[in-house]
Amino acid sequence: MDILKIILQWGIPVICTGIFTFISQKLKENDKSNEAIRLAMISLLRSQITSKVEKYTEMGYLPDYARYCLTDLLKQYQALGGNHGIELLVDNCLKLPPIKLKKEDK
Repeated sequence: MDILKIILQWGIPVICTGIFTFISQKLKENDKSNEAIRLAMISLLRSQITSKVEKYTEMGYLPDYARYCLTDLLKQYQALGGNHGIELLVDNCLKLPPIKLKKEDK
């Protein structure tokens, strides 16, 4: 009977503490992993946005479908916490006309 009492008084709290430590350690590892994924997503979105801005700036116009796509990419980028001046690039790109303007020959 005394052995059972000792197990209940000491063994169960020790086991519960070990389980709690294990779970908290796994949660910390998960947080690090989530942060790495968030930073990777920001980097990918930044790359996509800048390449699209460069492409349409060279073309001299921004079609409506691309305008919606670019705006959506920027919203997702900002929601993740990205802020490397990308908004300025997108704003400049959004000022482009929706269709290609024909050059007049002189």
